[in-house]
Amino acid sequence: MRWLLAATALSAALLTGAAAAPAADIGANDDSGKYAPDAGAALYAQMASLGMRQVVIPARFKPSEPLVVQDKAALDATIPAAVAAGLKVVLDVYPYPTREIEQGLATPSLFGSYAGELADIYPQVKQFIVGNEPNQPAFWRPQFGSGGHNVSAAAFGQLLATTYDSLKAVDPKITVVGVGLSPRGNDRPDARNNISTSPVRFLRALGTWYRASGRDKPLMDAFSFHPYPNKATDPLDRGYAWPNAGFVNLDRIKQALWDAFQGTPQATTLQGLKLDLDEVGWQVGTEGEPGYTGSENVPVTDEATQAAIYGDLVRRAACDPDIAEVSFFGFQDDGSRLGFQAGLEGLDGILRPSATAVAAAIAAGAGGCPQPAKRWSPGSQVVGAHVAVSARKPRIEVKVTAGEDASVLVCAGRPGSLHWSGLARVRKTGGCRGAAVSGMRALNLALPGPQRVKRRVEVRVELRATANALRRTLLLKEVVVRR
Repeated sequence: MRWLLAATALSAALLTGAAAAPAADIGANDDSGKYAPDAGAALYAQMASLGMRQVVIPARFKPSEPLVVQDKAALDATIPAAVAAGLKVVLDVYPYPTREIEQGLATPSLFGSYAGELADIYPQVKQFIVGNEPNQPAFWRPQFGSGGHNVSAAAFGQLLATTYDSLKAVDPKITVVGVGLSPRGNDRPDARNNISTSPVRFLRALGTWYRASGRDKPLMDAFSFHPYPNKATDPLDRGYAWPNAGFVNLDRIKQALWDAFQGTPQATTLQGLKLDLDEVGWQVGTEGEPGYTGSENVPVTDEATQAAIYGDLVRRAACDPDIAEVSFFGFQDDGSRLGFQAGLEGLDGILRPSATAVAAAIAAGAGGCPQPAKRWSPGSQVVGAHVAVSARKPRIEVKVTAGEDASVLVCAGRPGSLHWSGLARVRKTGGCRGAAVSGMRALNLALPGPQRVKRRVEVRVELRATANALRRTLLLKEVVVRR
């Protein structure tokens, strides 16, 4: 029945005559074709029948076997099968297992050579994703150094730069997609488990390394992000708190890219850097369905909700000119519930309602966004800056909050005295306090009040974004201090 619904939706789409390319290429990140008896031919035909245009296939690099192409026989068979079905093949190349990265075996030169070898062996592949969630300890360790500062971004940056050069040496027309960033991270070097880096702070660290490296070439042609929901029970519009980010927080990722790379040879979305959302999915319940093993490892949603979310996601992607590709993670489910069950097709081979929804959304988006697309532009101020001032004799108390990391300078003086020319004198008299505010946390500062019995005081608060000091917010408050 579910197959009939999908076929009906596809037939209706074809009858509308929509033939133009969709605003974003829709596909799936799925390597099950490598292990299928027909090398995935049936899988790829099914994907193409829904209007999908690409398949992302993982191609791991094992650092302890740098000269061995992992799963080569399977890749030899499945890549031509996908191409024959009319799909673009994207190879996702990343080092694994993580312990070998930690041991220092995944050197940039070895990894770059491996990616170049893949490009030589498979000339039909013109797009490579380099990296897979390097801000997560499951795929990159260590995340932090002895001083608690991030080290994964710089280490990964060297690998990405070398691989970019290696792939371009094989064919300058190859599209290098960088990073494959996870949507979440705790930024806690002292965490008991999952010591990870948030996406915004990872990009900040990557940009810091890139600027210091002196590199005069880009790191990537497009940027890969994995906007999974925090929970599979979350609606599409429920994102993450800063500094994490989901699908509805893509502006936060665009801002982080701009802060990290603006003014360098690496393009931002303003200069044409495209976003590839090459892993996304909402897990559905499979209780009572044959073939699945184990117990659900996370809260799951139902098939109808998944279908509504997937269709809406495709439609919204068509209206974001910065999104080039969306790939659902797993066209087919894993059989073990310890894996991932977010596919458009269940283990029984029957298409879910989400397949119908995605096919219809692809067809609807074939002509582009139905309304004028809204272009993103970078902010010039600190996000969410707010200041509250109160007088508690004999001092002035200032509470500063911001929606991101920022440096703070608070000065108090006579009204009108805190202009630029007079500010230096106020600083010398001890009327200023400097500090840093961590995003989403309040900063409380106290300044001495005036000596007179009653006096009106002007409080000047300047915030500068840690990610980009050019983004500045200036707030002025007045308060009456009574002694």
